[in-house]
Amino acid sequence: MDFHHPLIQSLALPLVLAFTVTGMLRGALGAVQGRRWASAGAAVAIVGTAIWVLGWRIAPAGMTEKLPWIYTAAAIAGLALEAMHASKRTQWLLGGVLWALVLAVASPQPLPLKIGLWLLGLAVTRAVLHEPAARVNSAVALVVASLGLAATAMAAGSALLFELALALAAAVAGCALWLWPAARIAFGASGALVSVLAWLALMQATALLPSVRPVALLLLAGTFTSAPLMHWLSRRLRRLPPGTPPAAHTWIAPLIVAAVAALWVAAALVVTLWGGAQAPAGVADDPYYKPRW
Repeated sequence: MDFHHPLIQSLALPLVLAFTVTGMLRGALGAVQGRRWASAGAAVAIVGTAIWVLGWRIAPAGMTEKLPWIYTAAAIAGLALEAMHASKRTQWLLGGVLWALVLAVASPQPLPLKIGLWLLGLAVTRAVLHEPAARVNSAVALVVASLGLAATAMAAGSALLFELALALAAAVAGCALWLWPAARIAFGASGALVSVLAWLALMQATALLPSVRPVALLLLAGTFTSAPLMHWLSRRLRRLPPGTPPAAHTWIAPLIVAAVAALWVAAALVVTLWGGAQAPAGVADDPYYKPRW
């Protein structure tokens, strides 16, 4: 078996690794601590897969070479926040600081565009971290958004970014299986922070591709409004007071979130394809891609 084959390293490896490590942490640490720390399995899968695919360079040059460093820093920050029982606001603020550092170190865009990307990242980070940890909705949005990013990268001609985005979707999905149809773990800071920052970093790398339209990436970011939109509509239709939790604890709610998120992804792909992005004619056309299989 070739472990460097795209289907293995970008789909099977992160999915199995995240699902297995999450289950091991849940079982080894007990009912309370295991539930709290289990989502670190997603962090292990995300960081491990990135290092496996990209390697580890002491002095990274390009954006993709910096991704393992970005993932590792985000994973360590998430573990620290989990250990400190940090509030949602603290998690969001630290996520914003890390995203600003990523843009400062890895983004060649002019300052006004960096500020716009930072504000967009703040909104995405808040949408993911604001969701209660016992719900799978933010993980579902991350999976769908990552799949959309993978499709956008492939349409723009980057097989490597396609693989990395697909691996992110698989890693989050492997952890999310422990949250659906019944919540057996919590998708806390140990898994959520690295997941959302990994998505933002991949979005930034995809934005650097010449044929990618900014509108398509904005539409992909819109997938993270799916869960808040569902909660708002649920309250409106049921005419519940603002402080009343919506009926989002059922097994069907994540499917609704996925369906709404898929509409955002479909719109992004329409913009990408209509805008003239062409599928890669070959691996050599991809400036990032150096296959190892």
